[in-house]
Amino acid sequence: MQAIFFDRDGTLGESSNIEFPTQFHPFPQIKDIFLFIKSLNIKVFILTNQSCIARGKDNGYDFAREFRAYGADDWFICPHDTGDHCNCRKPATGLLEQAKEKYNLDLSDCLVVGDRDTDILCGKKMGCKTMLVLTGRGKECVDKGFNQFDYVLNSVLDIPAWFRTNYKSPNF
Repeated sequence: MQAIFFDRDGTLGESSNIEFPTQFHPFPQIKDIFLFIKSLNIKVFILTNQSCIARGKDNGYDFAREFRAYGADDWFICPHDTGDHCNCRKPATGLLEQAKEKYNLDLSDCLVVGDRDTDILCGKKMGCKTMLVLTGRGKECVDKGFNQFDYVLNSVLDIPAWFRTNYKSPNF
């Protein structure tokens, strides 16, 4: 596996109802999880819609500082709101296309992890494997009948155990 793309809100932390970036509270183990993944020679990226930027509610928040503190290799942020009709707001694929180009990735050898159907659909459109977590809006997606993901976990906190059990080779 070349890379894992993580959504932020609802995936790296429990809540998905974030209006201001400072309201986000990540799971304390995120840095350790990223270190574990990187120990497998897998790149760790963050793939996030942040409409708070377009809405002027980010107050100059330093997302790069946050993502650097977790140990992410890079991050791809859509700063647009839903009505902006950009090509990067998930489920659109612009952010994954940027990552593919920048890192020469084979996206069929990558995993997208998120709590919303938009995260999963973005990954699917680009041929990635996908993993839904039941934090944030994940359980709500499943309850509504959404099942287009490849894997499901209770939370990102279960990723190291999942890898130890399921990741047998570079081509999973």
